[in-house]
Amino acid sequence: MLEKILFELAKRTSVVKTLSSNKPNWITKVDENGIYVETESSRQKHQNGEKTNPWDVISFDFITTAWQEFISQRTANANDFVKTRGRTSFLMALFAELPFVEVVTKDQAAAIQLKEFKTDDLPNEQFHKVVEFLDEVIEGKYDPLKLSSQLKDNDNLYRNKSRGRQDLRLLGFLDDRHEKNDVAFHMYAMSEEHEKVLVLRNIIEHTPYFRIALFVLELLKDFAPRDKKEALLELGMLIVRNSKADNLMVESVAKERTTNLLKWLESVHLVDENWVPIENSREITAVNSKLQQYFLHIMNTYLKAKTEPFGEHPLGSVMRQDLTSEIRNLPFINEDYVVSGSVGMGNWAAVPWLAIMHRSITTSTQRGYYLVYLFSEDMNSLYLTFAQGITETPKEEIIQIKEEIRTQIEMKESVHKDDQIYLGPSKKAKDYAFSTAAYIRYDIPAMPDEKELVQDLQDMIGYYEKYIELKSHYPDNAPQIEVHEEQEEIMPMQDVVNHIYSYITSKGFYYEKEEVTNLFLALKTKPFVIISGISGTGKTKIVQWLAESVGATERNGQFTLIPVRPDWSDGSDLLGYVDISGVFKEGPLTRIVESAISNPNRPYFALLDEMNLARVEHYFSDILSVMESRKRENGQLVSSPLLSRELTGRDIYLPSNLYIIGTVNMDETTHPFSKKVLDRANTIEFNRVKLEHFQFLINNEPVDPVTLHNDVFTATFLHIQDVFNHNQEVVEKSTEVLVEINDVLQLLFAHVGYRVRDEICFYLAHSREGKLMTDEQALDHCILQKILPRIAGSDTRVERVLKELYKIFTNKRIDNISTITQDNLASAKYPKSAEKVVEMLRRLDDDGFTSFWLSS
Repeated sequence: MLEKILFELAKRTSVVKTLSSNKPNWITKVDENGIYVETESSRQKHQNGEKTNPWDVISFDFITTAWQEFISQRTANANDFVKTRGRTSFLMALFAELPFVEVVTKDQAAAIQLKEFKTDDLPNEQFHKVVEFLDEVIEGKYDPLKLSSQLKDNDNLYRNKSRGRQDLRLLGFLDDRHEKNDVAFHMYAMSEEHEKVLVLRNIIEHTPYFRIALFVLELLKDFAPRDKKEALLELGMLIVRNSKADNLMVESVAKERTTNLLKWLESVHLVDENWVPIENSREITAVNSKLQQYFLHIMNTYLKAKTEPFGEHPLGSVMRQDLTSEIRNLPFINEDYVVSGSVGMGNWAAVPWLAIMHRSITTSTQRGYYLVYLFSEDMNSLYLTFAQGITETPKEEIIQIKEEIRTQIEMKESVHKDDQIYLGPSKKAKDYAFSTAAYIRYDIPAMPDEKELVQDLQDMIGYYEKYIELKSHYPDNAPQIEVHEEQEEIMPMQDVVNHIYSYITSKGFYYEKEEVTNLFLALKTKPFVIISGISGTGKTKIVQWLAESVGATERNGQFTLIPVRPDWSDGSDLLGYVDISGVFKEGPLTRIVESAISNPNRPYFALLDEMNLARVEHYFSDILSVMESRKRENGQLVSSPLLSRELTGRDIYLPSNLYIIGTVNMDETTHPFSKKVLDRANTIEFNRVKLEHFQFLINNEPVDPVTLHNDVFTATFLHIQDVFNHNQEVVEKSTEVLVEINDVLQLLFAHVGYRVRDEICFYLAHSREGKLMTDEQALDHCILQKILPRIAGSDTRVERVLKELYKIFTNKRIDNISTITQDNLASAKYPKSAEKVVEMLRRLDDDGFTSFWLSS
């Protein structure tokens, strides 16, 4: 049946472009003989009289043979199609049109590969039982974290409920550790009964494997139900692996999971009883937004939420993150717009709002005019408004600007241009109403569908831009609008470190507080840190929990994990590239860069996982160079362009609120670092393991994240002059030690330059500023992280350098490394650096070679 999918796909496809050269292949006909394909070459030959017809017919048998060759390899380039040579470019391009086939590289050539899923990506339990378990969790009957203890005396029930728990993970209600997604639970629990199916449908139709299933069912909509199920069974056994092993899904499991999947789709009305996708469901998917769902959720739950504590309430995340994200993702909301929402500052707002601002008018919610959704105090009505300032603008100017908008911008009939808007009795509600020039009103009983809501916003954006254009032709005397934003906290550095350490500890991970302090100082000194260590020591987790502790998560887009691929060879793999048609395709780092630019007050973290699987200086050099260009302009940190206007249509800079952390392993599959990279980063090791340590798990209280302002991470010092003016003693004291160390390093030509000197001074100055470490502790970390990684080799010069450094660090000579004890190191001036030197000497003695790095 999978071959049937290919043929149905061909019937609905007019052209495919080859993967390597992007040449078009036109499918002009599909019949019992096969697929009729025309190319520019075949058409030219036909015109020249060299061919009778402009097409070639590719038989179904030929296509089936090629498909079998592909799936037997699972990853295939042109050389793998042995029996079907001659049309491999077309066949690979056709297969790549399937949503479960992706384009990759194999042996430095374009290739196609089957996407793979796990059995946990398919429903494990019947739909009604999953909903039943979801309701039981909401009611408090079961705790997903304690299910085994709650049902320890009933194995059958535990087995059934654990299957439901697995499916709540699939739906995003639980994470991999069975901890609740509070926003998802709150949204579902507070929805009306008829809305709950809509909530689940929206989740399901955006889940990757379900989307593939809907694609297949759409292609096969005219086939019998048994054929559709057979196709999904075959597909599951082809691309789904056992979640607990590596084998492909067996037939018995495939039958059960596929049956569940089809019933799920039917239960949420994505397909009918014959498993044909429902038209209006596809329309919703095409709109691909959930404005109506979020608007109704806020209106139905806000009054109750106001009776509950304000801090960390899930409804705040819905407004500030989920709804703003939906707006930003609309195709007509481009990078020129800033979207911001609020339910209040410290207390619940009488009139919650969501504003959409054009950057040419304002980059802050305290300036300019913009569109704003305003919720009435009684939550019965929502208004999409064209509003203006109420705080700093004289009443006469407000009246003048309202009149300009109403008389000079023509709008559709559903837009009201009057003063009849009523938000409530409070002064704030009346002020907002007075500032409104035009509005569309939505009432709960008659809330429009998604398509109409999106169209209304698109129309209002058009009116907004027309007014901006109008104002550009004469002096702008327009009043300024002030809308209060949700404020991020600014803490003293000691409090920040204490909070991060407490949060990480509460997650069940053991790190010494000094390690957390060091990581914080390293990021504040330079927004690029390398974390090394053997596998399993928590390199990735400490970054994830640090980010989460200050409000940066994958969900809100402030934390992104980017797995590095071995075949990355230049910056385009990370930043993006211009394709053959001239369109810029953004890379994974560019997406978080643009998000950080849009929200300058919040810190963003990009984690490059296994950073040295590819040569770092090859794919990361552009970013390093731009990072070095940072300077202060008008009190702000700015950089040279990261991507030029010629590539992307606009200059993209490296934002000062983006922090890049790379994790590395050192083994035969990875690449060493050049001095160029080491000079520009702090290299932090996590090799210490204490398996017997359990004290941190006792009385471990949960700690909530705190949304922090980026200022707590922003570097105070950028040039050595800044430190010298602020604290001359730090510069002189650290430089004195570095000169002594440099004299020793000269023997290996490993001495450091001005950049390393400056960044060590920045680190010490930040430490002093925050009262986080003594100068000796701070300098010890800097030597360990900035200087010792430069040393590697096998000759006697390396041994001499290490012994001389040990003397500087301890004020003692080293004669026999076997006699050095922990007490000797503890009394050293720079104990961590001294311990590392001893470790490197021992490896030189044992292996005949040494370096800073421990291999996995």
